[in-house]
Amino acid sequence: MSVKPWTAAERGRILRELAEVRAQRGQALDQENWDLGDSLKAKLDELEAAYYAGLPRLVMSCCPFDGKPLVRTFDPIGLDGLWWHPDVTPEEVPTCPHFCVLGGAVNYQGLPPLAGDEEVYPGPEIPFVYPRLLALPGVVAVISSLPMENGYLAYPIGYFAEKRPPGEQLVAGWRHKHHEWRDQLGQYGSRYENDKWDFDLRPWLEQGKILWTPPGSDRTKLADEPRERCPYLDLPGKPEQVSIWKDKWDYLCPPDGSYISPYDD
Repeated sequence: MSVKPWTAAERGRILRELAEVRAQRGQALDQENWDLGDSLKAKLDELEAAYYAGLPRLVMSCCPFDGKPLVRTFDPIGLDGLWWHPDVTPEEVPTCPHFCVLGGAVNYQGLPPLAGDEEVYPGPEIPFVYPRLLALPGVVAVISSLPMENGYLAYPIGYFAEKRPPGEQLVAGWRHKHHEWRDQLGQYGSRYENDKWDFDLRPWLEQGKILWTPPGSDRTKLADEPRERCPYLDLPGKPEQVSIWKDKWDYLCPPDGSYISPYDD
């Protein structure tokens, strides 16, 4: 794990080289040059490892039960980074035992949504919660804001519980399409991420199920304000999923909670 995160320039170089080597490998495989394809695959692996090692690890939230900060990997420079790909799970630092999962949203602040060569799903433009999760005993959500270097504004939404529910009761979380877990017997499970979203935050605030960190803060402490003054209410933006590929983007219907097989892609 890298001690020093990459700079924007280093990140840009890595992503450019990745695109070039992918194109070269595709051409080599088309020509059935397997040896060259293998050597280029090794170069791809090396570049991807450099990207993941240099990912910033930022405070995204804080635990309402023990006050410990939640530190997660994040690519704050743009949605073209590998971190935003729906099948990516970078190595993370250990968390407190109350952390369950991280959800999130991205507001584009009037700027065009831009991504890279793979379609990404950054969430909606405004904060939301998973009602099924908040209905579980002891689970609360903590909403935060995190400015990105490209002018976007991200909303990390951490879920914490006095006693963490089993993995099968959780969700895949931010940007992921599939939820995977192992149960207490070590058995593997998977399902397509389609857990319902709820944008009406007021009822959950009134129940004490939503807390928040102040906008513009370092996200290490919860706000000490009345619930009706929550700054994440009534924000501008569409309550819909957004898919982005390069400079093309579209609004999708938000998840409806129905079961979808992980093999139905």
